[in-house]
Amino acid sequence: MSVLGAGSVPLFEERLRVGGRGWVWLPVILAITFLAVAPILVPIALLAWLVNVARFWRTTVRIDAERVWVGRRSVRLVALDLTTLGRAQNTWPWRTFSRRWLGGNPIWTSDSVGVRGFDEGKPWWVSVGTNRRDELVGILERAVRTAREQMPEPALLLRRVAPGWHPDPWDVTRLRWWDGTQWTGWTHPPSGGGAS
Repeated sequence: MSVLGAGSVPLFEERLRVGGRGWVWLPVILAITFLAVAPILVPIALLAWLVNVARFWRTTVRIDAERVWVGRRSVRLVALDLTTLGRAQNTWPWRTFSRRWLGGNPIWTSDSVGVRGFDEGKPWWVSVGTNRRDELVGILERAVRTAREQMPEPALLLRRVAPGWHPDPWDVTRLRWWDGTQWTGWTHPPSGGGAS
């Protein structure tokens, strides 16, 4: 794992900060958790919120030539699935504690970016708030494509799996077409049916 800053020039960099807006939303989220989900989950939601604040108080989102960084955590660009690129979704409170979740609460910013990936047999999630969404998405798309083009043997990413329908690494309820070098956007339910 390379360390950004040691000779690596970022293609994108944005600092996330928790402002007053983040604290205003806390009681709203706790009330929704209490009323709509379950009262017993309120302490978990509060703890997850405080962990988010502590972890992402001054977090920087960066993209370099090889990785996406959220604070000190990172994932390889070649592992990201651009077909999942969109706005960040609300995550389960306990995902905050996962080492494979790279995130910063989107409530703190004007917009968000979310993308999923699959690296070394495990799913990854990038879910960050941003005030520069169009720039972040454009740079991320170019960086992922460039990283894949520069990979000497893309099939090594999934240990030379034969082309075909395989369990979707991002959604266990579906199958996804692996073309021999990368996951495609074609999926379908495991019980049969056409591609979507």
